[in-house]
Amino acid sequence: MIKIILGNYILGILCLAANQSITILITFLESTPTLKALGFTYQDLATFLQNGKITIVLVLYILFLLLLYSKSKIRISLPDDEILKKSLYIILVPLCVTSIILTFEIVLMGINSIDTQSLQKLAFSLTTNDYLYQFITLTPLWILIHGVATVLITSEIKMNIKTDL
Repeated sequence: MIKIILGNYILGILCLAANQSITILITFLESTPTLKALGFTYQDLATFLQNGKITIVLVLYILFLLLLYSKSKIRISLPDDEILKKSLYIILVPLCVTSIILTFEIVLMGINSIDTQSLQKLAFSLTTNDYLYQFITLTPLWILIHGVATVLITSEIKMNIKTDL
């Protein structure tokens, strides 16, 4: 479970970087729209990338997710005490679910996932429920709280982290 939480942070950062890299590439391609590559003008390539940016980043996320969890050589084990292990699951399961939700939001929204004006527009268009509206608009705070909680919990747990390197 801790591997999933930490892995989603890594994947979230990679997807945010991929999203911004595609945006920079689109800006570059639009600056010289008459040049051609592979028979397409740069403007056509920029339009294709703009329309497919979310799909491209989502596919990258899924590929990195499969690669991370199937090929990772890091093994994290919890303490052998069953009561301690069960009590940690009470904390780690919500953190894991929140981690996955926040990573999907970063994948789908890119840099707008930390822009409060974009989040307010999204929340206004999605719901009239005040609690859900506040949850969506406070996403940057949830990312911060989740990250701090993960660091504090994983630093207090005596875990065995091994690599096969």
